[in-house]
Amino acid sequence: MKQLIADLNELYAENVRLVKNLWKRENEKEYPEPLKWAVQMLYFNGTEWIQICRIDNYLHEGVTGSHIHIYNKKEVRRETLSFQEADKLIKKISTVI
Repeated sequence: MKQLIADLNELYAENVRLVKNLWKRENEKEYPEPLKWAVQMLYFNGTEWIQICRIDNYLHEGVTGSHIHIYNKKEVRRETLSFQEADKLIKKISTVI
């Protein structure tokens, strides 16, 4: 896979950042979808960075497709999203967590 975006950090405050990763598959055997991506909102609590939300299309429990991980929840919410849609949605979700 060819990495197009590698750990791109967008700072929203000293203790809040968004991290983006994006890969493009070079052949169909590498990954089931043309792009593999993740957007992750992190909060620094004074000691460590804590993931408050992550949206990705990585394999999760053996299933491909985009899904949302939210802080303190074991289940993920499956939702069909593009990388750009996930980028917008994570900002919205993170404001209410």
